[in-house]
Amino acid sequence: MLDVGSLRNALIVGYGVSGKSACTFLRKHDVNVSVYDDGALDIPGGVRQIPWDNIELVIKSPSVPVMPHNCHDVIKQANARGIPVISTFDLFKLTNPSAKIIAITGTNGKSTTTALIYHILKHAGLSVEMGGNIGIPYFELPKSDWYVLEMSSYELASSKYLSFEMAGILNIEPDHLGFHGGFENYVAAKHLALDNAKMRLISLEDIETAPKYADKDGVISISTDCREDADVYICENAIFDKSENRVCVDLSGIDNLPGKHNQQNIAFAYAVCRQLGIPPQEIAQGIRSFTPLPHRINIVRKIGNVTFVNDSKATNPGSAAKALATFVGHKIYWLVGGRSKKTDPLPYVGEYLPEVQCIYLFGEAMDEFETAFAGLKRTVRCETMAKALHLAFRDVARSNDVSVVLLSPMCASFDQFANFEERGNEFVRMVGELD
Repeated sequence: MLDVGSLRNALIVGYGVSGKSACTFLRKHDVNVSVYDDGALDIPGGVRQIPWDNIELVIKSPSVPVMPHNCHDVIKQANARGIPVISTFDLFKLTNPSAKIIAITGTNGKSTTTALIYHILKHAGLSVEMGGNIGIPYFELPKSDWYVLEMSSYELASSKYLSFEMAGILNIEPDHLGFHGGFENYVAAKHLALDNAKMRLISLEDIETAPKYADKDGVISISTDCREDADVYICENAIFDKSENRVCVDLSGIDNLPGKHNQQNIAFAYAVCRQLGIPPQEIAQGIRSFTPLPHRINIVRKIGNVTFVNDSKATNPGSAAKALATFVGHKIYWLVGGRSKKTDPLPYVGEYLPEVQCIYLFGEAMDEFETAFAGLKRTVRCETMAKALHLAFRDVARSNDVSVVLLSPMCASFDQFANFEERGNEFVRMVGELD
């Protein structure tokens, strides 16, 4: 294993949230840190000409590409010189070798599941911290007995020292294909979480994961489709635990985590917490007291029969499909747009289109989605999210039906917003001004 205890000179590549945190950590330990970032120029220790003769180790931020088809030039130079390149997770693991980590990944739902596990364990009195891709850098976490980390495919694909007590994959659907160079590579990156864990949690509904892992030792299988062959399954709004041969948690009346996708998040959280000895009744209390994360199917406001929902975190069709499924039975006025992930939406959202009254398109993906939904649903080109909201509000005001104005954009936000949080916050602000 790489020895970082004697490290004196390091290079950080990528000065985002993770890179900044790693940089601060290393400097506190008297490491001389140079920083290379494609965009930021005025940064502490920033360099354009890298002092390769002095660099002993390169630490890359998660979004810096390393795959053969898109490997960053600085990473190529380090590889050519034989200088080790590690991820920010690797640095955390190398400097905390005894850390007991619960890793959660998947295309959709991983942030909510990570936060829910953390909340239940904290509520039960365990020494636990939460971080990773959920937005809290590893090096800002206090020392703890347990760490619940959301692991992105970027970080998994880039790390050499993956090691987890438990790891769970919620689901795998096409996403981030440009970074990984194809769906097979994306799947392989996700599977690294399970391949480097002592205990593995899988969904029997995930066709990319279940066939490979379901019959292996150290696997806990989970189902939300009443599958009695699963170790933990949800049926008729209750969690059944095969190890106890009984219903362990009644989910009726729990409305803070709506939708079948959240039932999967709950089932994974239950399975993890039971493995750590938390009684079912305490898990149920933790589920009920959990505050949902922002920008994930959050009800913003109700005006008469109209509910306004912020699901800005839905950056791919699979995630948007879960939002649409949540509001089956309502008339849906759907706001869609941003920077496309180049995934055909119809296999994911097609079955819910009968509920959709109109699709309001904005951002870079307008042409793509106008073509995708042609002949299936009325679409309106709006250019901006603000115009999309106001046109949807105008249309829904003409109806007395129970309706939803849903921001579930199926796209990244980077064409018009800094991130999905900014997009969601702007939506919330504008909804608050409607009258």
